Amino acid sequence: MDPRTSILIGSITCGLMALVLTVLARATPLPVPGMRRWVLGSWLVFLALLLLGLRDWITNLGSVTLGNGALILAYIVWLSGTLEYGQRRIRWVPWLLLSALVTGTVTWFVYVDESYRARVVIVAGLCAVINARHAFVVMRMLGQHQRSKALGTSLTTTWLAVLTVVYASRALHAIALPQGNSGLLTQDAIQILYTGGFTVCNLMLVIAFATLASDHVRARIEEQVVRDPLTGALNRRALFEALELELQRSRRYGRKFCIAMLDIDHFKKVNDQFGHLVGDRVLASTCRRATSLIRPNDVFARYGGEEFLILMPETTLESAMQAAERIRGEIGSNADDNLPCITVSMGVTEWCADDVSAESMVARADSALYVAKANGRNRIEIAGS
Repeated sequence: MDPRTSILIGSITCGLMALVLTVLARATPLPVPGMRRWVLGSWLVFLALLLLGLRDWITNLGSVTLGNGALILAYIVWLSGTLEYGQRRIRWVPWLLLSALVTGTVTWFVYVDESYRARVVIVAGLCAVINARHAFVVMRMLGQHQRSKALGTSLTTTWLAVLTVVYASRALHAIALPQGNSGLLTQDAIQILYTGGFTVCNLMLVIAFATLASDHVRARIEEQVVRDPLTGALNRRALFEALELELQRSRRYGRKFCIAMLDIDHFKKVNDQFGHLVGDRVLASTCRRATSLIRPNDVFARYGGEEFLILMPETTLESAMQAAERIRGEIGSNADDNLPCITVSMGVTEWCADDVSAESMVARADSALYVAKANGRNRIEIAGS
């Protein structure tokens, strides 16, 4: 297949995938950060490939200047979308200035000092740099969000790396060897391999961004299934799944663990005096402050109403009491001046070999909690003490 046909087919295919990505962006039930920029970048790639494929059929201004400019801008927009996806911002000014400088330089080597070799080195080199930077951003996101097994991130990383290699190889080839009478559409092995490679990579990246968006939506939906929408804590279903797993682990290895039931004292009075909106903020604040004081492997969940439960794996009763006291003291310190003062009561219990189910442990912690309330609230009681 000659380079022109390869590029034009790639343009049409990228356009169709950009249309799919556009429909996906509008139809997705949950917003995906960076999605709109991935869509814009995909349409720019479609336009760039179309202009490049029309080389010699339209003016050099349209094909060389605008085609390469649109391609470079597309990669920058794609990078900005991925940064937004990772809750970061791109520094637009340096990238846009660099894009404008390169586009102007390419135009110089078209009209003033015609040099295909110089254009290849400049454009391919910059595209390699942008895509290498993009791949690095995605790899950092994988390390931070623990989603290395997600298909979308794997596809995106892979094809960004391949595209970087394609552009870098083409730039190095142009630096090392004279290009003679070669051009973008010259039918030699190097050009066919190059144009085919970067066309396929661009198409696969559009597909990768669509997959990345789908992964994000699926992960958000799965998170909503196990999270309480008000506080962001795990819900009761996820809590009992975690408890059952810890029970099985303890039966197998004999390792102790504890749970603590936490209840906000006089929460009904908060709702009656300040309103339910303030009550919701108190629940969210309590959850946030308690979560900040537990270990990463501990589980904090909303049990129901104003009751929360903390699962503390591989923890003795003494250590669990220390953790519970730390949480009780922090919440009672009224660190948030915009909310009414509250205190909490807690019931703590430790796993024993006689526990046949998670419900039995929860019931024991709940009984200790009621003892704490009966003894004056703002205190901690141990089950069976």
